[in-house]
Amino acid sequence: MTTEQNAEQLKQKVREYWNANPCGTQFAHTDWGTKEFFDEVERFRYSSQPFMKELVGFDRFAGKRLLEIGCGLGTDLFQFARGGASVTGTDLTPRSIELAKARFDMAGVPAQMLVADAENLPFENDSFDVVYSFGVLHHTPNTEKAIREAYRVLRPGGTIILMLYHKHSLHVYLGAPLYWLAGKIRKGSLSALENYIRIYDGDENPLGKAYSRSEARRMMRNFSNVRVTLCDPIRRKYSRPLNTVNQLLFARWLGFWMVLKGKKPA
Repeated sequence: MTTEQNAEQLKQKVREYWNANPCGTQFAHTDWGTKEFFDEVERFRYSSQPFMKELVGFDRFAGKRLLEIGCGLGTDLFQFARGGASVTGTDLTPRSIELAKARFDMAGVPAQMLVADAENLPFENDSFDVVYSFGVLHHTPNTEKAIREAYRVLRPGGTIILMLYHKHSLHVYLGAPLYWLAGKIRKGSLSALENYIRIYDGDENPLGKAYSRSEARRMMRNFSNVRVTLCDPIRRKYSRPLNTVNQLLFARWLGFWMVLKGKKPA
């Protein structure tokens, strides 16, 4: 079997996993697709990630054409639409697109939604003013190709906002050895580190990757003015004092979430 065939098989497993487990549904306890469900997902996201509005700037793109790659339930995309952006959402999984459409239709907010592969986007060159993807591209086999696609569909002078998992983080440094010693990481072809990052999104998640800042910058080399910000969500399993210490002392230096912002040269 060729490398490309292996990658396509892996991508199919990724599609099946996230189609059965749309990201965000694990934080809600109401019936999928109801107003209560979407409200609960939104409350959890922005209470556990209170830095999102300032970090991402949902209200800074009024009148701009914005693409989200891997929109999931449409939670962030909805905030951009509220801020006045003309939004398009893509996701690898039909179930997520179905739920995201329901979210927007319920609120009477216009959006284009379609199933699409991040590595092969169905848009013309220079189609969008902003490309956004938060916690998605480390789940596709060829992350660098997906970033090249984001560059292609972004217009000259446009903005990219991207979040990838950060390899050199407190989460990885402390968690991977503890999980390995506790026997919670299954044996196989992946290293203990790779397995630990993979199971961050569920024991059966087929693919998850993390990058150093230099590796991420290399993949973003075609963009200009690339800035990197590290952060961490507020974790339910931590006590309030521990979360406070992590947010104040460690997240900005050793955070597991790495947000990259850049421009496509004009």
